[in-house]
Amino acid sequence: MDANAILDHQFLVAAYVATWVIQLGYLVRLALKWRAEKRAEKALDTQAR
Repeated sequence: MDANAILDHQFLVAAYVATWVIQLGYLVRLALKWRAEKRAEKALDTQAR
């Protein structure tokens, strides 16, 4: 393999890694938001009693 092909492959791998990091970060953000909403809902439910 020549140096140009290796560099192209490294950029491709970096792009895939960056995409997965962004997607997983978004999923974590959604999970944390969902958990906070569930806790808030539970707190309101127990407070209303």
